[in-house]
Amino acid sequence: MKQKSRWEKCRVKCPEEKIETELLLEWREANGKKVLTSASCENTKLMDLKPQDCQWSCWEELEKG
Repeated sequence: MKQKSRWEKCRVKCPEEKIETELLLEWREANGKKVLTSASCENTKLMDLKPQDCQWSCWEELEKG
């Protein structure tokens, strides 16, 4: 059976740059719970495949919902 995912956009205050930024989140259901499986940031300095890394993980805050 194919696992379904749900995508959503949210805005967060980025502690890294002290700006508001938009995240694209992918949620899947596992054992009856909503689980965050992917987060992509629109901040051009911190986006995937760029040479700079974000030093702050927003995963824990995002999973709280």
